Amino acid sequence: MAHRVVKPQAVRLVIADDHAIVREGLRTLLGDEDDVAIIGEADNGEDAVNLVARDSPDVVLMDIAMPGLDGIAAADRIRKADLPTKVILLTSTIGDDLRLQEALDAGIMGYLLKDVQKEELLSSIKSAHSGAPVFHPSIQKMLLRRATGERLPHEDLTPRELDILKEIARGKSNKAIAFDLGLTEGTVKGYVSVVLSKLGVSDRTQAALYAVKHGLGA
Repeated sequence: MAHRVVKPQAVRLVIADDHAIVREGLRTLLGDEDDVAIIGEADNGEDAVNLVARDSPDVVLMDIAMPGLDGIAAADRIRKADLPTKVILLTSTIGDDLRLQEALDAGIMGYLLKDVQKEELLSSIKSAHSGAPVFHPSIQKMLLRRATGERLPHEDLTPRELDILKEIARGKSNKAIAFDLGLTEGTVKGYVSVVLSKLGVSDRTQAALYAVKHGLGA
């Protein structure tokens, strides 16, 4: 069997994800590419940081949600160690502005969804290696909105109203929400009306969909 020839200028890559099936999928997706050489894998943030420190890969594809040291914290460790490796975070869902800011502060070079297509992923890896940031379109919109000072409807919710929205996103009834939050059912009903009005939606289903879209359903 002929051995695959890896180009000398191939991007040296580390994959970090706590799910073996995701690592296997990325390995299968990228393993035959001459422009990319997978030099290591890690199933947690701590091991990912150690791999980067030891092997100095060009790029690390890192899951944002890992037990212990998550992707953002691991990226921050890499940044603080002044290591040259570029970090691309992978996520299943786009979170809120707070997590985005944490990721940016950690010095990431990219932020992509795990359903990214192969060609886009390859292009993103090469771009990150060359120092060009790569972000999912939804993240780009968030960055643009932050730059222009535009606010999303849920950013005008009070902390309690935000709690109510998250409970709605979990599919809970007013009675269940009242029990869990220590409120009366009538009070919850009032909060729900205010939340729907502020979000500009007509019912709980639309509010739940809004919450999930903006990473508020967890």
